[in-house]
Amino acid sequence: MISLDQVEDQLKRVGCNFRFWNRPEIKELRSILVSGEVIAQATNGRYENGFALLVATNLRLLLIDKKPMFLALEDIRFDMISEMDYSGQVLEGTVRIMTPNRKLVFSSWNQGRLRIILNYAQQRVTELRQHFIEQQFYQTQRRDNHYAVPAVGSIALQTSRRGQFNPYTNMPLTMRRRRIPKFY
Repeated sequence: MISLDQVEDQLKRVGCNFRFWNRPEIKELRSILVSGEVIAQATNGRYENGFALLVATNLRLLLIDKKPMFLALEDIRFDMISEMDYSGQVLEGTVRIMTPNRKLVFSSWNQGRLRIILNYAQQRVTELRQHFIEQQFYQTQRRDNHYAVPAVGSIALQTSRRGQFNPYTNMPLTMRRRRIPKFY
């Protein structure tokens, strides 16, 4: 457990100085963060159960909602995120984060911070997936001792002669055709 001063220093470093709002959530954040975990960005807003704090760290996304006699924590690891959507309106921005078993919809009045959280999360998800794909590729290459086309999930990866690959080539495409009945 890290101290409250360390949490506040990390929040000030990223430009989040919550003096009145989210004080219970920040106090709870100090017991949630593990040693070595660094806050990348934070913003306050609302989700399906009320007002909360959304925090992006170098390891995960955290949603903290602390009220008297009530605590809600959402711990979303970057490798579990399957889809992220953002929509901006005049007064607020909304981010939808989908995992295989959960959908989180979070709205904030500070659209700039919400976009920074979204961009950071997208970058971390991409880094983790790229690392996993490269690890899978090199394990297959060592085992076969020649260039191969490893399968990761349902995505087939193609390699070039230099050993580099592009995960976006020859991706499976799902198409639906609609038959239109002919009326004579």
